Amino acid sequence: MKRSCLIGVIAVLLSTALTVHGQGGGDEPPDIQMEMPWRAWEFGFRAGWAGVPRSELVAEPFKMFDNLYYVGLQNNSVLLITTSDGLILIDTAYGDTADLVLDNIRKLGFDPANIKYILISHGHQDHFAGAGRIKQVVPNARIGVSDPDWDYIEAGEGLARCSLPCMKLTRDLVLNDNDLITLGDTSVKVHTTPGHSYGAVAFEIPARAGGETYRLVNMRLTIRAANTLELSELYAESIVKLKQRGPWDGILPEHPYTPFRSGPITAKDVYLGYQEPTPAGPNASVQGAAFTDQFLDDMLGVAREKAEYFRANRP
Repeated sequence: MKRSCLIGVIAVLLSTALTVHGQGGGDEPPDIQMEMPWRAWEFGFRAGWAGVPRSELVAEPFKMFDNLYYVGLQNNSVLLITTSDGLILIDTAYGDTADLVLDNIRKLGFDPANIKYILISHGHQDHFAGAGRIKQVVPNARIGVSDPDWDYIEAGEGLARCSLPCMKLTRDLVLNDNDLITLGDTSVKVHTTPGHSYGAVAFEIPARAGGETYRLVNMRLTIRAANTLELSELYAESIVKLKQRGPWDGILPEHPYTPFRSGPITAKDVYLGYQEPTPAGPNASVQGAAFTDQFLDDMLGVAREKAEYFRANRP
């Protein structure tokens, strides 16, 4: 994949100084994220948005498919699925951006009151912390989280890093492997994929466009949080599981800074714009089965390398 020398330099500078602490504790091996398929782009993207107030990170909402919309931030995806019986929200971003997400839903002409499910991918505050505020606005919506990450959220560990305002969540719907969350004419399937967190899940979304339905997986790509031997091994096992449950028509990354192309792009460009290779469907979110399978293979190789690092460097 092409990338500019500037982005590469930024990547090296940032990656050499990067130490990340996640849900499992410990430190990340040097530069391991740089070996992921998106390589230097993440660091260039992060540098480009560094210092920008979160209120200015909100992306203008846009239609991705006939039944799928982007209502999140430039650096955090929040997906809105429309069905014949209401709305499903995938992730909620931060506590202090929840109202921006609600405004984005309204801008598209939808009423947040019609949200029936809020499905949370994992217990890190940039994905679940807005759920409390949205639940205030839509009190009858069900909030779905995996059992391990409900434990994490209820223990207050997720909220400890939350950007105010943050509201405590009460355990509601528990997401399990192969669960189907059905609303009207649409079913979202849950795939447990521990690694990024102990309870991370991927969502299988049937995205419709032009009379076709594309099988897309919204998954946790970033390996930085898998910073113990156990989490690294779980991460690798999760990638193997998703490969076995394929083929997939495409991957919807949980962060636009883990995309499939390089260059100074926005969230809209990541999900809809030109990419390498040419999209296999109506937009860049349909990468095609062959590309997606290879992408997962590349991720798996890095995950196994990271696990081997921990085996070799265990105390």
